[in-house]
Order: sequence, then structure tokens, then C-alpha cells
Amino acid sequence: MIGLVIVSHSARLAEGICELAAQVGQGRVRLAAAGGTSDPEQPFGTDAFKVLEAIESVSGGGVLIFMDLGSAVLSAETALEMLPEDRRAQVRLCPGPVVEAAVAAASLAAAGAPFEEIAAAARLPPETEAFRPPPEAFERRVRVANPLGLHARPAARLVRLARRFDARVSVENLTRRRGPADASHIGGLLELGARAGDELAIHASGREAPAALDALARFLAEGGGEAGRPAVPTVPEGAHEGDLRGIPASPGIAIGPLVRLRPAVSGGAAPSAGDPEAERLRLEKAIEAARQETRALHEWAVAHAGEDEAGIFDAQLLFLEDERLLEEASRLVREARRPAEAAFEAAARELAGRLAALDDEYLRSRAADVADAAGRVLRGLTGVSAPESLDRPAILAAPDLTPSDLKELGARRLLGLCLEASGPGAHSVILARAMGIPAVVGLGPLLARVSEGTTVALDGETGAVWIAPTENQVRKLEQRRERWLAGRTAAEQERLKPAVTRDGRRIRVVANIGSVEAAAEAVASGAEGVGVLRTEFLFLGRAEPPGEDEQAAAYRAVADCLQGRPLVIRTLDIGGDKPAGYASPGGEPNPFLGLRGLRLSLLRRDLLRTQLRAILRAAEDYPVAALLPMVSSVGEVRQVRRELEGLCRGPAALPKLGVMIEVPAAVAMARELAREADFFSLGTNDLAQYVMAADRTNPHVAALADPLEPAVLRMVHQAALSAREAGIDVTFCGELAADPLAAAVLVGLGIDEFSVSPPAIAGLKQAIRSASAAEGECLARRALALDSAAAVRRLLAAR
Repeated sequence: MIGLVIVSHSARLAEGICELAAQVGQGRVRLAAAGGTSDPEQPFGTDAFKVLEAIESVSGGGVLIFMDLGSAVLSAETALEMLPEDRRAQVRLCPGPVVEAAVAAASLAAAGAPFEEIAAAARLPPETEAFRPPPEAFERRVRVANPLGLHARPAARLVRLARRFDARVSVENLTRRRGPADASHIGGLLELGARAGDELAIHASGREAPAALDALARFLAEGGGEAGRPAVPTVPEGAHEGDLRGIPASPGIAIGPLVRLRPAVSGGAAPSAGDPEAERLRLEKAIEAARQETRALHEWAVAHAGEDEAGIFDAQLLFLEDERLLEEASRLVREARRPAEAAFEAAARELAGRLAALDDEYLRSRAADVADAAGRVLRGLTGVSAPESLDRPAILAAPDLTPSDLKELGARRLLGLCLEASGPGAHSVILARAMGIPAVVGLGPLLARVSEGTTVALDGETGAVWIAPTENQVRKLEQRRERWLAGRTAAEQERLKPAVTRDGRRIRVVANIGSVEAAAEAVASGAEGVGVLRTEFLFLGRAEPPGEDEQAAAYRAVADCLQGRPLVIRTLDIGGDKPAGYASPGGEPNPFLGLRGLRLSLLRRDLLRTQLRAILRAAEDYPVAALLPMVSSVGEVRQVRRELEGLCRGPAALPKLGVMIEVPAAVAMARELAREADFFSLGTNDLAQYVMAADRTNPHVAALADPLEPAVLRMVHQAALSAREAGIDVTFCGELAADPLAAAVLVGLGIDEFSVSPPAIAGLKQAIRSASAAEGECLARRALALDSAAAVRRLLAAR
């Protein structure tokens, strides 16, 4: 992570520039202000020792120093001379327009640019003449689709994209008559002031000019890499804008005393290296304990935030099972004779560094997961305690927060989050949003000056934070908070009631769960049963698959918690992003199109038969059904039915057999499948990515895998019609099922049942009750006739 130091004659100016840079840096840059002097009588000026301290505080990667006036340069040069020689090579002085240069550097850091590229771009020499495209340049016109305009993050990505081509590229804002600006320098692009809807002209000349125009026009038309990012909300009329402004990250109003994240407390001095074999065994024990803790965190996240958000901990578990990480730590123990904690920390830091240096944004963000997962191992080895839970309701202030920290703090007492760095896409923030905890991020270094215990108010919809708000401000905020809480409370109070539309159509709402413990949580949340029991929790993270007795006991325990409510058990769904060493073939060039789900079970009939026998045993005493994942042909369903009939003691004991509709082939054969199955379950997360041919884990194409794309909705409609013709029910699961905004249109498409994570049940039921089936059918007809997911969202928002 690079560091930026702002040297200014004014302390307040330096802090303000740091705050601005923090907002665009998304937690990927360290910042330090070195403004003013230490003399209270003559505060304006610069101090070389202050600059030196600032450099030391952000060291760890390369450091860029930005200076405002003449003596600032002298102070920075003096501080540089005081550094050890080996450290000077990692520091660059960047004279020039300090605000523009600092923002440009932070933006490029957020986009993942390497240090030398950031240093070169941040120098920003003044233009001697306007940039003009050569007369032979090609031209393409495009409108800015990003709701936030061409701001720092997409501008940084645009620069990096333009530099990939052997072409000279410029961009002109035709709407505002600004530019042209050289597309290889971020400063000029930001000065275009391009907002959503502005028309831009892209000019390109050179060998790869046509390819550059195609790539850049597509990038801008598709939202500049942020197609799914909502626009920053406007401040409600009459509302105070706050004393600090950050990035709105999780909606809601919170008012309470500020507390700071307590640093971890060591359980004692770290032991010195002992016998290598003993150190290796100690390391293995700590890693296994961390794996168990991570699995528990996953189940906690599923219960409190939902399956998609819980995937954060799935990724961390994979890191703790990474053979290269473990081999490197073991090597350091064995050959370098390091203690277990030092060896593991070094190996984890190397892995995180490799990830942070990658060009792919999604993979770079996994570096934070390595650090969070590694922290559990190191706590077990060193005796360092986890963060203490809050002892009273409060608003938490911290530089940043890990997903693990969020769980340890205790969500019930966490009124809100104020983070100096981070961004709306940070994993801890995603969890907070799913849990309904208001959050503002990117507040910058000024947050650290607020005294603990000070009353603070925050608005997670506008990014405003009030320090010691006045009585009048508190009164207005409380009124807004009461309205916000009233909606949540009303939904909670009616969570156990059935979901019936205004015109009397009954819609069942059931739960997706992945453990025995989550079953009780589902019932308490208002679930009318379990629509998907993900049985992978029994199979992953172990050397051998579970036996029939273990599986049957788990299924019966879940069914017992449901107290007579129906239970749908999905057969093993591994492969792709959920490998199991004893079952996965390995080496598949495209695992998402390989041995996944039912395909793997039909190849490994031993696993399938053991699981079917366990399901049959549970079905003897409970209302249990089986659900088949990744079905792509009628023959696959027939094979499983034959297996069931062969294992069953008689037709009367056969459980219902459902089919997951999550590949286009299943939709195309829906009528035939409906004659073989007892019910359909539409898995739209996978259906969307297969329909759109877009891997939803790849940030470059993930926006295409939008379940509200008309192509996907038409698939849903076709499958629902086939189910209705055959007289079978259709359940809708996936991320879209939990979106209250989409409830009416899904009812209109013919959905009988929604299966969602327990935290989403209350809000979903409330959304269904507020709609009518007739209205939903009208919305569905209009949505199916549209040509983009954005148009569908506008339709639903207008409703």
C-alpha cells in the first residue's frame, strides 16, 4: 500500500486534502498531513521534522510527497536527506498542483496501479498548450452511464485501459464544452467535469486506434466499471449537511456515544523458536482451530446477513486451506528455524503482497481476506485476544474494520459505523449493510480527533456525520430515525404472519440455510419452512465425506427444529467455486462448466446413494423433499428417480423430488422436466451468469450477470409457465429473491414461493403484502418488454 504525505503551510489545508484523497483512495492508500509549524504564535509555515514524522507514519510501501509552496519543497527535501539511504529510494517528491496531484495518486492507487505509474502520473506538469487530437484521429461518441459521472475511480480505470493500446487517445466533454484531455493522464480527465448523461467524444489515432475506441466507449457506456453502484443520495431538504462528510455505505440514522475499536491485547511474550517438529505441530493445531472459527463465522454471517454475504468467509477458508501458504510457513519453521507465529505471518504477508500486486481488482481485494484469516491463526499462536464486544450501545469509530471484528463487537449494541478509510464495497461494510447497521466510510483522518464518548450522529444515506449535534439537529434526526425504525419494526412484528398480496394471493416465504443451527434462526425469523438446505456444510473442509448416519442425524435435527414445517434438502452441490479434494477431479480448464452439482453426484454414485439413503431416513418422520442442483437434461432426473426407487421400501415412502432451474438448457426443457419433477426451484444467481455468459466473480463482467436483465426474467417467466401448466409449484431463490423492490414483479411472473436468507424474511413479507398480484402481473408484462436491467430497475423504482 502506498503512502501519501501532504506538506502545506496550513495545517487545516493539509488535513482537508488528506480527507479528499481518502474518499477516492478506498482504503488503499496511507495518508499523513504535515501542515503548519509547531509554533502556536506563528502556525503558518512548514517543518522538516513534521514531514519526516509523516513519512515514517505511512511507510511500508512507496511514499509520495506533495508540496504547496516554495519552503514546503525545502522542508520535504530536508526530511528526505534525514532518511536512511535505503529508504530514500522509496520516496518521491511531487511538485505541482497539490490537490489535483494527490487526488490523482489516490485514484490510481484505488484502481490498483503500481507505485512507479502512480508517481509518474502524480507529477502533473502544467500544460504548455491544449491537448489536441491529430487530424487523422478516429472519433466515437458516448454518453456517461455512471450515475456518479466520470469521477476519480472510473477515471483512473479509464487511464489504465487507454494505456493498454498503441494509440494516442483524447476525451472531450461535448455537453460542457471542456477538453479535449489526454486519456493517459487522470488530471485532465477529472477536469472534464463529466456527469451522468454528458456526451463525450473519444478521439484516437495510431495502430490500435479502432480497438481503443471500442474498448473505451464500451467501458463508459457500461458505467465505467461501476454499473451496479448506486448514485450518492442527495441530502434531504432542510437537513444539516453534517460536520464531517464521508461516503454513504449503509442506510439508516444512528445517534449515540462514540467508542473506538480497542486494540488487540497480547496474552504474553511470543515464544522463541523451539524444536521444529513441535513448532510445526503447534502451527497445524492453530490453523485447524482457525478453520473451525472461520466455519462458525460463515454460519453466523449466513444467519445474520445472508448466503451471498457469508461467501466472504468461504473465501477466507480457502486461504487457510491453501497448500502453498502452509508449505511456505512449514519451510520457514523447518529450514529457517523460525517460531510458528513468525513463519506463518511471513508466509501470509507474502501471499497478501502477491495478491495486492495483481492487475485484477477482484483478486487484489482478496489480500484483505488473507490478512483477516491469518489474524485468527496468529491470535491462536500468540494468545492475542479478539476485539472486545461493546459494553453499551454505541457508534464505533475505527480506521478500518475486518469482517471478524464486526462479529466480535456484537451487532445488537453496534448502533452505527464511522470508518476513516474503507469503501462501500469492503467486506465488513457489506455485512453491516446486510445486518441493517448504518455506516459512513471514507471520513478521513479528522475522525481520529473526535474524543471518545462524544455524542455523534450519522446518516448512512447521505454520508453526513454530526459531532456533538445540537438539540435541534438531534430532534430532526430522531424524527427521521423513528420513521426508518418504524418500517423495520413493523416488518419484524409481522414476520410470523403469512405473506398475502392485497388482492388475496398467498405467497409462501421459506429460508435458505446451511447448518443445523440456522434452522432455529429461520423459524424465529418467520420462515414457513426451508426451501434450500445446503448440505455442503457436511462435506467441505474434511478429508473424507460424511457417512449415512452422520447425514441422517443432521437432516433429522434440522427437520426437528422446523416443528413440522417442510424441509427441502438439496443434494451435494460442489465443484466450480466449492471444491472438495476427495470428490473434485481437479485440473478442469473451466470448472464452472465442468463437474458441478448433480453431474458430480451421478459420476460418484457412492456419494449420491449414501446421501439419498440419509434423506429417505429423514423423510420417514418429517415432511422432507429432495432437490437436485445443476440439472441440464431430463435423463439426469430420471437417473436419480430410479436410484430413489431402488433404495426406497415402497412408493408411499418416496419423497418429493425437485429440480433446480439454473442453466438455460433446463429452461428450454422446462415442460419436459415439469413432467418428471414434483416442483421447480429457480436458482437465479447461476441462471443469470449462464444466460449472460458472465462469471459473477469476475469484476470485469459481473455487472452483466444481473438477474433483472430482461433475458433472465424471460427465462424465469418461461420456467414458471411450464410449472403452472404441469400443476407444480415454483420456488424462487437467489440474491434477487431477497430484494423487496423486485417482489411484486416476481409474483407477477408466477412465483409461488420465495426462499431467502432468514434476515431478509420480514422485509420480503412486508413487500409482498404491499403489492397486489394484478399489479405484479402488469409490472411483469412491462418488464419483459424492456431492453435492459437498468430500464427494469427504473420501472420498479417508479412503482
